[in-house]
Amino acid sequence: MKLFARIGLALMLCLLLTGAARAEEAENITKECSFKLSNNYFKYTMMTDGKYTSSWKHRDARHGWVAVTAPSGRQIHSVYICFGVLPTDWELQVKRGKEWETVYHDETHYAHVYVPLAQGEDSVRLYISGSERQDLLINEISFFDEGEKPDWVQVWEPTLEKADIMFLMAHPDDELIFLGGAIPTYAVERGRQVVVAYYSYSNTTRRSELLNGLWAMGVRNYPVIGTFRDSYQKSIAAQYDAMGGESKVQRWTVELFRKYRPEVVVSHDVNGEYGHPQHKVAAAVVQKAYDQAADPSLFTDSAEAYGVWQVKKLYLHLARENQITMDWETPLQSLGGKTGQELAIEAFEYHVTQHTSGMDVEETGVKYDNHLFGLVRSEVGPDAAGGDFLENIGEPQIIILTPAPVQ
Repeated sequence: MKLFARIGLALMLCLLLTGAARAEEAENITKECSFKLSNNYFKYTMMTDGKYTSSWKHRDARHGWVAVTAPSGRQIHSVYICFGVLPTDWELQVKRGKEWETVYHDETHYAHVYVPLAQGEDSVRLYISGSERQDLLINEISFFDEGEKPDWVQVWEPTLEKADIMFLMAHPDDELIFLGGAIPTYAVERGRQVVVAYYSYSNTTRRSELLNGLWAMGVRNYPVIGTFRDSYQKSIAAQYDAMGGESKVQRWTVELFRKYRPEVVVSHDVNGEYGHPQHKVAAAVVQKAYDQAADPSLFTDSAEAYGVWQVKKLYLHLARENQITMDWETPLQSLGGKTGQELAIEAFEYHVTQHTSGMDVEETGVKYDNHLFGLVRSEVGPDAAGGDFLENIGEPQIIILTPAPVQ
């Protein structure tokens, strides 16, 4: 009897362990769900096919919506949405009898959003709640049953309020090709305050690829994604015009420096690496903004909003001034022993639409060496040791605020 009891106990333990294992990660039940849409011109499968190049759309409408019912015997416990066009005002609702009740109202304005539900629901609805006509464009949407969020599902934290380093690039994937392993090395391995910023997201697909790549490298703070047009003009003057004018680009950059107060800024080669005029614009603009952000008489709107700010160091890719060579080949312990360069190569795999562009980390990043940078401006003197963007900056100070005594 004792033997049978032990066997029975072992079987029960196995079942419990198996159940626990199943509960570790929520199952994606999207393919089994039923969909109803505010506009049936585009098939719902355009947002469930795993392809960010296809999207479900409801153009220029009031109160567009996507309603989803869980399969029989299952419930929806969380929703993951990858927007193509981000609505100004949207919410997630659940069915209560015949009425829809709002359980989440978005205030993040992130393109990729994960919404866990307090309990399992039979029906949920993504609803555009603003009174104005808006586009609703969804690249991908996923529904999960009970369990832990899969690692690939992104839950973004807010953009940091204060940056040790700002990596400011023209387009998605530039941060991989021309910066190599900089972002995972500083943002993850060294745990420094890093803000990644872009002038343009190019298109809605590439914005999702951008987020997927950053997430894969371990970045968790949402990047700053500008809305300047992505174009390749024949001259710098034409490039400025395509971006709305030099003053607009300069104003945006100065505000960026004042708002996030980076100690160090890293950006493009003055020759645009392979000659891209938008890369050239980025390199020119950041050099001017280095001085302008510290001048209270310039772009006074952002000076009043955030105060003025003096960046301490400015590095440009491939610049000859006080040139340093970065090490992206050291294994990063916090990222499973992979090197920064390996992580950049892996992140580029998420930029699916760029795989036929002729650009990549392994070849383009070698031809335009993503290890070489030059210190073109500094308030803290030249680099002596080299190999560290934060040389002469020091470790971040921890400020402890002591509350005033109660009167």
